[in-house]
Amino acid sequence: MCKLPSERRGERGSAYIVVLLALVVLTIIGLSLVMVTQTEVQLGSNERTISRTFFSADSALDVASARHLLENDDRALTYIQNVSALGGQSLADQIQLAKITILSTAPCDFCPVNENGQKYVNANTSVSGISRRVGWGGGGMPPVGATVLSQSQVSAEIRFTNQQMPSVDSIRTP
Repeated sequence: MCKLPSERRGERGSAYIVVLLALVVLTIIGLSLVMVTQTEVQLGSNERTISRTFFSADSALDVASARHLLENDDRALTYIQNVSALGGQSLADQIQLAKITILSTAPCDFCPVNENGQKYVNANTSVSGISRRVGWGGGGMPPVGATVLSQSQVSAEIRFTNQQMPSVDSIRTP
């Protein structure tokens, strides 16, 4: 039987400690990757919410233009769109559309339109839309105290060509 020298006896179990240290290092690296991935998922979700809110506010300008052209309706309006529910939570976009304000008018450049005594003008208008992404518990429409998750405001100056001459009351700002 061969006896190991005494120096060799002190090295027994050292491989076990090295393997444990390697596992600890790999576990820390794995957990840090999980944390980075989780943060990236949250950033992507926030970016999607912000983009959705911006485009909802931008769509309010299209709604204002359509209402102005089709119905000659320039009043302020609040409406809800994109309602969705998941479990006991609900989400929606709450849009506030400001009144279209006429900033200035000028004679129409298209001369044949103004023949026969008709008065048509180019109207420069201002309009803005505010969108709030809101969340609340339960279903139905969003309550007054719904949590605002994101908010975006878009304003624009829109020129409507060949509009009938507005009355003096419609040019006044509220």
